[in-house]
Amino acid sequence: MFETIFPANFDRAASPDPAPPFSDSLAALRERISPLGEFSKPPLGVVLGSGLGGLADSIDSPTVIPYREIPGLAASTAAGHRGEFIVGQLASRPIIAMAGRLHVYEGHSLQDVTRPVALMAGIGISQLVVSCAAGGLNPAFSVGDLVLINEHSSWLDGKLGAPPVAVPTTTPSPPERSVPDSFRRRLNTCAPELAQIAQRTARKHGFQLRHGMYLAVSGPNYETRAECRMMRNLGADLVGMSTVPEILCASSAGVQTLGVSVVTNLALPDAPITADHADVLDVCEQAADRLQQIVRAIATHGA
Repeated sequence: MFETIFPANFDRAASPDPAPPFSDSLAALRERISPLGEFSKPPLGVVLGSGLGGLADSIDSPTVIPYREIPGLAASTAAGHRGEFIVGQLASRPIIAMAGRLHVYEGHSLQDVTRPVALMAGIGISQLVVSCAAGGLNPAFSVGDLVLINEHSSWLDGKLGAPPVAVPTTTPSPPERSVPDSFRRRLNTCAPELAQIAQRTARKHGFQLRHGMYLAVSGPNYETRAECRMMRNLGADLVGMSTVPEILCASSAGVQTLGVSVVTNLALPDAPITADHADVLDVCEQAADRLQQIVRAIATHGA
């Protein structure tokens, strides 16, 4: 399954030093996790984006594994990203959290960016919550809102690697042909069960969980007014520089996924307010408690 995402002969084409095979990276991570013993149930995976690493501090009995200690993984360089796996317990469920992620704008390929998620899938996570910071293109959104990503599009350069299933080139004629279940998973990357848990949690704790389409761009710059108009006209509610490759990678491996974004600034064409990365981190810290409530609920009820 994972060799279709990262084939045995996969190398970073742009790098003079080829990455080791995916199996080597997975073996190294398993070796670091093995002293913890066997997982009592499939772990929950979490990707913690900009300013959201504080949730990692609530993990019980944590074991910290820096990315740089795993062959084939690079250290994260973006502000607010610790660049570590944190393995432990949350709400009595095993959890593997990525405290920080890799980005294309740091010089990584999409295969590099998604390798940490593929490793978590290889370890055995059954569900993945991906969090991120994003600009709000929808004028109904406010700074600090949590938005469930129910649709997405990607303008990131490059390919995710060999697709796990063959994409039909012609419209099938039922009942002779049908779209494989694995392909449906890749199209539907917001697991309904996890979305329902997130919505119930928001109602229980009295905050609004919005829905929207996330557009991934390469960055790392903020968008111009003209770009914001174009993106909004194309139906995007959020714009960011991550998330989509990770969701697609996990979904392609059969992992239930849920993406939740924090609106850290309003990317509106005529908005006079500008933002910098310090503002982004500050808003994420304020939203972290609400995100943690969703993750805890999924850890408790989504196993």
